[in-house]
Amino acid sequence: MRILQLHSNSVVFTPVEKEISVAEEAEKKENRVEEVVLLLTAVEEGDSEAVVQKAIDDVRAFLGKLKVNRILIYPYAHLSSKLAKPVEALKILKAMEDYAKQKGIETFRAPFGWNKQFAVSVKGHPLAEQSRSYTPPTVAEEVCEPKKEEKETVSTALKAEEKLKSFWHILQPDGKLVPIEDFNFKGNKNLQKFSQYEIAKVRAVTQMPPHVPLMKRLEIADYEEGSDPGNLRWYPKGRLVKSLLEQYVTSQMAKYGAMEVETPIMYDYNHPSLADYLNRFPARQYVLKTEDKELFLRFAACFGQFLMMHDAQFSYKQLPL
Repeated sequence: MRILQLHSNSVVFTPVEKEISVAEEAEKKENRVEEVVLLLTAVEEGDSEAVVQKAIDDVRAFLGKLKVNRILIYPYAHLSSKLAKPVEALKILKAMEDYAKQKGIETFRAPFGWNKQFAVSVKGHPLAEQSRSYTPPTVAEEVCEPKKEEKETVSTALKAEEKLKSFWHILQPDGKLVPIEDFNFKGNKNLQKFSQYEIAKVRAVTQMPPHVPLMKRLEIADYEEGSDPGNLRWYPKGRLVKSLLEQYVTSQMAKYGAMEVETPIMYDYNHPSLADYLNRFPARQYVLKTEDKELFLRFAACFGQFLMMHDAQFSYKQLPL
């Protein structure tokens, strides 16, 4: 079982259409849960009741740290490449729900087997995003569990977050720093909107960004329903624009003395130099299995660049670098 755990201000989801034949019955209506720990959950082959109990016991301990008592179990197949059969997965998710309720946790569960539209607003403290992995019969510890010497640091950070108070200022062109409550926003409506947005710390999308209908109408790009959400198909005009931008950026970088390199798109999930870094960013991981390795598709260039620089040699002639 793999779980991406998000301490959230709110989660809003709407079942849109059934994805598989064994999907649960559900109403096509908007559901909203406030002040909740969202559990994006992928049930894997072999998951058992022991896995369920360990996962919920860990969640319960985590809820105690946050002083909340509400969870939303949300089926999320994208976290694993070795998923359990749908019937078994549904059974495990229901067992999670039942066990959590037995433990006195206020529990919600999103319907299984549906394509759903959802929006989540995640809080901004050090423990807001956690990745967990459980393997039967011996249940593994958290994938991203901090080392023992780091636990107290995280705990201290969380305590500090509770006491944290922010102070906001506007830096004027003349260099004067003005407290935001004393600043005159006359003639600066956009600055006022921007400051309110930053202070609110709400990142939920409430309306479609203006570039989305434009990119479709101008036949530049569109979302590809045959792929994972967020991936685009580029039409001829869009591909040309994208290519020209890439060429321009490359030429500008070359003027600064930069040189291009190329690295693999897949890396070992358990590589000692990459595992800790990978698990700091648990969302949207694409995992591939080979005969003897578990690989992930890189979502940034730095994985390959770090390994390349590790093997590089420098002399004083290249410094400063």
